[in-house]
Amino acid sequence: MKALWISYFFHLKEQIRSKGFRITSVVISVVILGFLAYNHFSSNKDEVRVSVVNLSSYQIDEALLKKSIDGLTLFTKEEKDIKKEKKRIQDQDLDHLVVIREKDSLPVLQYYYHRSPDPGVLYPFSAQLQQQYMGKVSAEHSLSNDVMNQLFQNIPVDETMLAKNNGSLGIVYVFIFLMYTFILMFGQGIAMSITGEKSTRVMEVMITKVKPIYMLFAKVLSNLTAGLIQVTIFFVSGYIGYLIGWIKSDQLSIVGFTFDLSQIDAPLVALFVFFFTCGYLVYALCFAALGSLISRTEDLGSVMGPVMVLVMGALFVGMKTLMDPTGGLVTFGTYFPFFSPIVAFSKYVLGEMEAGQLALSGSILVASILLIAYLAARIYVKGVMVYGEKFKWGNLKVMLAKEASNKSVN
Repeated sequence: MKALWISYFFHLKEQIRSKGFRITSVVISVVILGFLAYNHFSSNKDEVRVSVVNLSSYQIDEALLKKSIDGLTLFTKEEKDIKKEKKRIQDQDLDHLVVIREKDSLPVLQYYYHRSPDPGVLYPFSAQLQQQYMGKVSAEHSLSNDVMNQLFQNIPVDETMLAKNNGSLGIVYVFIFLMYTFILMFGQGIAMSITGEKSTRVMEVMITKVKPIYMLFAKVLSNLTAGLIQVTIFFVSGYIGYLIGWIKSDQLSIVGFTFDLSQIDAPLVALFVFFFTCGYLVYALCFAALGSLISRTEDLGSVMGPVMVLVMGALFVGMKTLMDPTGGLVTFGTYFPFFSPIVAFSKYVLGEMEAGQLALSGSILVASILLIAYLAARIYVKGVMVYGEKFKWGNLKVMLAKEASNKSVN
């Protein structure tokens, strides 16, 4: 066991001292702080440029519009300017163009935008025109204001959410992103490291000093530690932004997903670490085992194909969890060990995972990791001694069969 820990600390120091680790930590931390600073200083200060062409008998109250639309800059144009204003939108020199026409006394809006419509801009215009049209109709038909108010009285709606939602979509999104990124970055890093040691014949020297099985788990665990350290650095960067005042605990939004920091508690953090660790181990052991079977780094892509398909599948099912956390595919992914680290945690955050289901999913995941670790160790011990031959999946079956027969003879 002493050799295991010596190898573990050696690989950990090597990982942390590498330029890639340090550059990634610094760059992403700066990006996080930069994103938070941009959100903080640009919130409610963005200019909204809107041109209006009014070809109707209705009037637009500019002061009322500015109360409804933050940062509004309104340009009044004529019909001859419509083509020019459309060009300005295409050139992103203008955000929106509203053309007001009239058909049979009814106001008709034409709304032009560059790529994404903004209901917050269009609604104040339509609300003003709707109110004026109601007044015009009521005057024409001699309807009193009381009658008009009753006709357009809003029906009260009492909304009650029944899902036990103890998290937010932002937490799920960040977890899926982190899991996917670190599986690819650190998992493939393990495979490339092992293949590189074999191609340079360093492996032949190392196995005379340390048992191959110790080398396997030392690499996997050291990369896991490095990954957790890097994740911690990123969260510390976010916490620094929170201390500075760049984050409001209930108003942070990441690519459209809300991130409610007030809902993060000790059980959520513990489950995050558990599923992050388990998810990494499932794939890292596969990457390490398959990386030991090849001697040239250029063959790495073909061997890693099946594992990459599983990683992409986990990402797909994880994103589907955001939209349909109770669907059949998501339910399957809750207990399938290659998907469950992402899916089970996501369902828990969304309030769609009972304690019993969570325990069952975690138990299956841990048992699967032990089985994968056993198979990975068998493959690694034999694989590091294989040189020169191009990898074929049939060779793996023969290799394991030979080991089994040797054990039965002994």
